[in-house]
Amino acid sequence: MAKHLTIMQRHTIEVLLREHVPVAQIAVRIGVHRSTVYNEIKRGSVELLQSDLRTKKVYQYDVGQRIREERAAKKGRKRKLQAGDPFLLEIRNWILACRYSPEAALYMCVHKKLCVHSIYNYIYAGLLDGVTVQSLPYARPKKKKSGTTVKRPPRGRSIEERPAYVLQRQEYGHWEMDTVYSCKDSLPCLLVLSERMTRQEILIKMKDRTSSSVIRALNGLERRMGTPAFRRTFRTITCDNGVEFSDFKMIERSCRTKGPRTVLYYCHPYSSFERGTNENINRMIRRFIPKGDDIGLYSTEEIRNIERWINTYPRPMFRGRSAHDLTL
Repeated sequence: MAKHLTIMQRHTIEVLLREHVPVAQIAVRIGVHRSTVYNEIKRGSVELLQSDLRTKKVYQYDVGQRIREERAAKKGRKRKLQAGDPFLLEIRNWILACRYSPEAALYMCVHKKLCVHSIYNYIYAGLLDGVTVQSLPYARPKKKKSGTTVKRPPRGRSIEERPAYVLQRQEYGHWEMDTVYSCKDSLPCLLVLSERMTRQEILIKMKDRTSSSVIRALNGLERRMGTPAFRRTFRTITCDNGVEFSDFKMIERSCRTKGPRTVLYYCHPYSSFERGTNENINRMIRRFIPKGDDIGLYSTEEIRNIERWINTYPRPMFRGRSAHDLTL
């Protein structure tokens, strides 16, 4: 692979030319072909006025280095859009004001002048004012967990007993359940329900992270929807082995009629990937409620706005459609 001359090699060329060393020998000294030296001399030579008012061409290494750097700066394809282009300003607004990812922001634009990869390149180049890598929702690296894990059996039905067709995401009504909480279990938290096929989200604020609060939240949801609608909507629910989901019998039992209202399955311990939809949407919630924040300080209306934002978020997997669009 061809390499460019270094500033030291150019300086050596200038010194040896002053000593009237032949070009062929200079090429051997610096380890390049003689045509490279000839081209460099031609490129870096300037006309100097002598005392007798005649001009003479002389090679200067700093001139050759400057020309090399100027040409290198002009290499590559010219960017299609400039920093103040209205399309880039619109993308910037969706990312900063609405907390969208670049790909989701692109779906909201009527006239798409760039692809999503180009938008990322513009962000890396600093051409979207105020948008940095840290502004993007998934830019921060994950922290690796350390320590040993303890295996224990699930509290109720294992996910291994769940019907295989649930994995295909072809039928509406199969949900994943989790809690988003503050730094302390005693503080208010959110019960998060994520539908696997449409990615529909339901957020319910609870006073604490206990099993009684989870049951109370689901009972309230059943009363609002009606038991028949609840059973059609929540065919199955998959959760982790947290203590808040320990009373699986009361979670499954209807609060209005005899018989079950849903079927609950437990993931394997320390296997959050078995609730991948839940985990991804929890990260979306954290765009508005950072870890450590007291969820009790967020009003019910603010929680509803977050839920509405998630359900209207354009998703690449649905070609720009949202969970709201799929459940109409």
